[in-house]
Amino acid sequence: MHNIDFPTDFLKATQNDWEVSALRALKGAALDALKTPVSDGLEIKPLYQGHPDSAPLQLRERSRPWKIIQRCDHPDIFKANAQMLEDLEGGADGLELVLPASPRVLDGGLNVNRVVDLLKLLEGVKPDLIDFRLECGYEGSATLALLVESCNRMGVRPDQLTVHGVSDPLSVLVSTGRVRDTFERLQLRTQDLVGYVRNNDIRGSLLRSDGRCYHEAGATTAQELGLTLSSLLFYMRTIESGGVPSENISNYVSACLSASADQFDTIIKARAMRQLWSRLLDAAQLPAQPLYLHMETSWRMMTKRDPWVNMLRTTVAAFAAGVGGADSVTVLPFTLPLGLPNAFARRIARNTQLILIEESNLAQVSDPAAGSGLVEERTEELANAAWSYFQKVEKEGGLPNALFSGLISSDITTARKDEERLVATGRHPMTGTSAFPNLDEKAVEVLQVNPNDIAEIATRLDLAEPSIQGHLIEAVASALRDGAGLVDIQASRTPLGSTECVPLKCSRLSAPFEKLRDQADAFSQSQGKPPKVFLATCGPVAHHTARAAFASNFYAAGGFISTGAVHFENLEDLIASFRVSEAKVACICSSDTIYDEQALEVLKELKDAGAVRVTVAGRPKDLLRTLSENGLDAPIYQGCDMLAELKKCFEVVGVSPAV
Repeated sequence: MHNIDFPTDFLKATQNDWEVSALRALKGAALDALKTPVSDGLEIKPLYQGHPDSAPLQLRERSRPWKIIQRCDHPDIFKANAQMLEDLEGGADGLELVLPASPRVLDGGLNVNRVVDLLKLLEGVKPDLIDFRLECGYEGSATLALLVESCNRMGVRPDQLTVHGVSDPLSVLVSTGRVRDTFERLQLRTQDLVGYVRNNDIRGSLLRSDGRCYHEAGATTAQELGLTLSSLLFYMRTIESGGVPSENISNYVSACLSASADQFDTIIKARAMRQLWSRLLDAAQLPAQPLYLHMETSWRMMTKRDPWVNMLRTTVAAFAAGVGGADSVTVLPFTLPLGLPNAFARRIARNTQLILIEESNLAQVSDPAAGSGLVEERTEELANAAWSYFQKVEKEGGLPNALFSGLISSDITTARKDEERLVATGRHPMTGTSAFPNLDEKAVEVLQVNPNDIAEIATRLDLAEPSIQGHLIEAVASALRDGAGLVDIQASRTPLGSTECVPLKCSRLSAPFEKLRDQADAFSQSQGKPPKVFLATCGPVAHHTARAAFASNFYAAGGFISTGAVHFENLEDLIASFRVSEAKVACICSSDTIYDEQALEVLKELKDAGAVRVTVAGRPKDLLRTLSENGLDAPIYQGCDMLAELKKCFEVVGVSPAV
């Protein structure tokens, strides 16, 4: 063996040396075969050159940790208050107040309507020492007034409050497909809100440009960024037309993005958002100002089945958001897809970030990904792709027009179908659901809550018209001081029309597989036994082990338990075992060599023994035609349509396909 003086010889290797070695390993294939295509027409190269001279981007304020924001959505005020105090004592820097009116309520929602309600919710909280985020749907401005009036009662002045993401009518329109006003009226209400905030010197970013609604509906990363940027531009134009000096308008907007378990994609997304913001300010000839960026771990990536894996997903996502320079991060509790999280799940969500900040010291380095060839090049490529999509939307007349025309719905629907196809074929595996499912998983604990089904009788109030001076919100604040509630404010707004578009519904990638697992559970309850697949293993153990393990995991993704999967001395033993298994589905498992010798005979015997559906693990190309002509229903292999196969198996056992 040649002696290598490591690392000297290794460090002397050139790009050309690597290409020669790679071509030798590829045995005639081109180097492009090593590139991995990703969404938006981009690709990941097998090798990147370092960028040691790249200057770090100006991300979060240098050497300052990001803010840990904890979601608050329990409908019982006293229990919600206890959760909030526990979160703040446990290390959270801020609270996101989620009301039932929010399209992102998921489950529950804070039951606060009047000042007295919010005072109970905030008892023991020091509002001037924390950050607030408001997730209140259509009534964000009224909720801000409610917060201000409640804090006034607590002795905290408005100029001592820091509130982010108060209002985002665009995301409400996107998520629900309808808002109760013309867009011109909504813009005037936005200007009114800006006037109120300016009058009261409230700190924080007022208008939230939210990319989460696009991400959760299936948008690509470039689409999410491009639409977020277009939303920022729309709000900045609205604010400027309301009389705010151009050099100040960027102070009133912020961005909110999803952080997924794709570590590099999330880091690059956050960095690209900063570049896009800089380009936008430069194109608008506005002074450079930092963009406040909040990131939340992706709801779309979370699973109901084996939810413990959500801890890993959210940890990677939070890590990437921190490295990417987010100013604040929300980690969704790992049990949230199953219901409201208990104290343990909330503590894990907090501690995930605390460990990253306090023990891993991630915040001590400004832009730690700077200089990485992969990160630098992919950031530039993603920013360019997002800018191109932003220009496509602006050519349509801006984000509202692109929503009304159906352009955005069409583009995101196409992107969502592409991603769902990757999940269905196992190319985008969901651990614990479509890959390595655990059929013996134990149930996790979530909180059981009763929704507030007692409707209050609303009183119509005489509210002022919106103005750039903030007259409407001042009138709302006055009414709240006098004992009015949010229901009264909502009832007192006279809609001057409505605005509609095709809604973008959020969905989780694992949902189709979870429906199959639910069907399997229902089958087990009704039949007293789970659905089964018989693994017809042929030949020596060394020949069938790998494909039997693959087939077992494949069918377990639909809730089927495997039987058979042992070494059979002969075909008679295999068929006898199948007959007593009570399975209607069988999968032949072995190597291509054994298939050539035995597969056809095994297939015929299984069919004669009553197997309704027979598949083969792998793709024995030279044999598939013959097997298909003799009754083989399908091959199963890495990259085949798992969902389609599993649905057919359910039809065989007498269960209707999942809707």
